[in-house]
Amino acid sequence: MIGFGLIWKKLFLYACFVLVGNIHNASGDQLPCNPKYPYRTYDGSCNNLEQPSYGVAGSMFRRILPPKYENDDGQTPRLTGVGGSPLPSPRAVSTKVHESEKHSAHQATMMFMQWAQFVDHDLTYTPKTPMVKCCSKNLLWSGHHHPDVMHGGPCFPIFVDEHDPYFRDDTTRCLEFRRSQPRYDSHKVRQQINEVTSWLDASHIYGNSESQALSLRSFKDGKLKVKVIHGHEFLPEADDTEEKKCFLMEKGDYCFKAGDIRVNEYPGLTALQTIFMRYHNQICDRLRHIHHEWEDEILYQEARRVVIAVIQRITYDKFISQLLGPLAAKHDLLPGAHHYDEKIDPTPANVFATAAFRFGHSLIKDSLTIDGELVKTGEFFMRPKFVINSLPGVVKALISELCQETDIYYTKAMTEHMFEVPYKPKTGHDIVSTNIQRGRDHGIPPYNDWREYFGLKRKTFKTMDSGSKKYSQVYDSADDIDLYSGAISEHNIEGGMVGEVYSKILVQHFRHVKFADRFWYENRGGKASFTKKQIREIHKMSLSKVICDTVPGFKRIQPNVFEPVGHDNSMIECSIYDDINFEKFWA
Repeated sequence: MIGFGLIWKKLFLYACFVLVGNIHNASGDQLPCNPKYPYRTYDGSCNNLEQPSYGVAGSMFRRILPPKYENDDGQTPRLTGVGGSPLPSPRAVSTKVHESEKHSAHQATMMFMQWAQFVDHDLTYTPKTPMVKCCSKNLLWSGHHHPDVMHGGPCFPIFVDEHDPYFRDDTTRCLEFRRSQPRYDSHKVRQQINEVTSWLDASHIYGNSESQALSLRSFKDGKLKVKVIHGHEFLPEADDTEEKKCFLMEKGDYCFKAGDIRVNEYPGLTALQTIFMRYHNQICDRLRHIHHEWEDEILYQEARRVVIAVIQRITYDKFISQLLGPLAAKHDLLPGAHHYDEKIDPTPANVFATAAFRFGHSLIKDSLTIDGELVKTGEFFMRPKFVINSLPGVVKALISELCQETDIYYTKAMTEHMFEVPYKPKTGHDIVSTNIQRGRDHGIPPYNDWREYFGLKRKTFKTMDSGSKKYSQVYDSADDIDLYSGAISEHNIEGGMVGEVYSKILVQHFRHVKFADRFWYENRGGKASFTKKQIREIHKMSLSKVICDTVPGFKRIQPNVFEPVGHDNSMIECSIYDDINFEKFWA
């Protein structure tokens, strides 16, 4: 690591960054990056010095296969199948194919699911078109598409059949759905935007712009802002209308603020955001103890570097090996193998964000037990009270309870009650319908096209891994099956948590994220690299250790919290876990 004793040199480099490294001229073109600046930019720019816009927040998603819009017009959602008949309503696919059944995973806890969401919110965020009500009386009974659909407008609501098992009454015949914000490429084809950086850079903790990052800082000793409740640090209160998206159930509740506006969606997600905010502030204390001369800026940036490195370590050590099984080692996705390649574009593929990395919705179970109380998952969404009242209880539930298998079955919490307004039945969403509709909105080609692209045999109804009869009752042809629905039906690859198609998309993406990153924690060829000994210290870290350090009440925890306690994963005293030796290797 460069210049730890040369504080003034670092401050000079920071000044250089402010003056040169990340500004734009009057035409909007980015000026040359400062190759000596040792820290990441907030918006992801200047990671690749040859292609400064690689990975920048606000980029268009990359395409693996060309989009398949209706009539190849470049913008209308996919509406009809290969025979010309209308595609089934996504809600019909959800209710008839993706029914609610319990199939617990044998070797994965709810924390595995939770880490997947945590990583996803760091890597992708697709903004929707501005808020507008799309379901109208005229649409309730007609079953026709909204007029916007054929004219590029924002509305693309999901039709609900009159015999729907849950959303059936005189007022609900469609589910609200707004198309993703468009950006048109040079061929005037509708593309979609990734509003966050492409890097695994803890942008959901620190923000995706300088203004957002500054709003989260305390400007004292490098620390992030907090709100202290009963002597414990929690995330600060949201101060923007756009950020205040949660249900306030009790006196003292408030919506949390973080680097990503989705922080309040699920208490498990909020818990991880809280844990890593606390971890950042703890690192600041330890670095300040060693370097009394360091200013707020250096403490903040150095702690940020370590937090990002630890998140990368956890993701590529335990999470990806469990997700992809032997493919992780085969494709150099485990810790230790790294060679920076400036030719790789890290931009997520549209299909990664729209389908493949949404596999985790199938993992969510119908309830969690928090401090002895059974809480239905439908009553868990958007409620910060669970983290405020018992962060330890939420974390204990995540690391001890098994998630569901990756399969065609989804809990009713996900297909009927997602984000349902408290005490107002039938105001929720169906995540399966939403994911299928989002794929059609983005022009994602159907399932069999992806199988063919990856050199796999196209499926017929009879050869589907699961749900063959169900698919034949909904779709006219197996070639019409939407990717999200079809790929989730595949049997998991050996030793992994997803099927053949998703595994290939995920391998490609996580290779790009790792090897395209100049600041990757194991990359030792750069100006701002960690030393070999510092990397060795980072390799000591696990999510178990971070939880021990940041969540009160934990005395013992299993080494791999993505797997249940067992013979090879026994509970260990927190005091036994290795820790980063800042005093020796950061002095």
